Amino acid sequence: MKRWIFFVLLGLMTSCLDDSDDVYFHEHKQSILLLQVDYTNYEFEQGTELFLHAEYSDADTIPIGVDYDSPGDFGNISLFYEPGNELIFDGSIVWAGTGHLKFPKWFYYPSQFATLDVPVEKPADDEFQIIFPEEGFEYPLDSIWNAVNHLSIVSRYLKSGKKVGIFRYTPSVGVGDPNEWDWYVIMNTN
Repeated sequence: MKRWIFFVLLGLMTSCLDDSDDVYFHEHKQSILLLQVDYTNYEFEQGTELFLHAEYSDADTIPIGVDYDSPGDFGNISLFYEPGNELIFDGSIVWAGTGHLKFPKWFYYPSQFATLDVPVEKPADDEFQIIFPEEGFEYPLDSIWNAVNHLSIVSRYLKSGKKVGIFRYTPSVGVGDPNEWDWYVIMNTN
């Protein structure tokens, strides 16, 4: 038993999040990729892949529902993959304070992602899907894309033909500090 655990842990510690060699360790019908990008300097910070139980949606958009509780003092925002109502993001929002990310709990560091020699070309602006858009706010798509375009997994997810989701998480509002905020690039594939 101990030997089996050792090899599982060794594989997890030495692996990169990449499917370029077509060897999959997870059987799934589809998945969501969440890539966190720093709000102010547009550096890729961390990412995770969530394996979903719901049937894959053939639409070109990612079917994401939003549950938003406005922060009078304390609020929250949750994102769900609608076909199965599966949680893909949950974070608190605090007025004159700082909320925190509650889900997902596990992320991979940038060094755990396989990279490409040639970055993936940015899709046209109409191939992006703004999740929970704010009226009058300009989304810096070029800067956000340039933070993740060198990741092998981005190339694989882009082949699904789905739009690329962009979500702005602001855990502090009112006198909120943009240094605490993040962009999330959200992609979906089967």
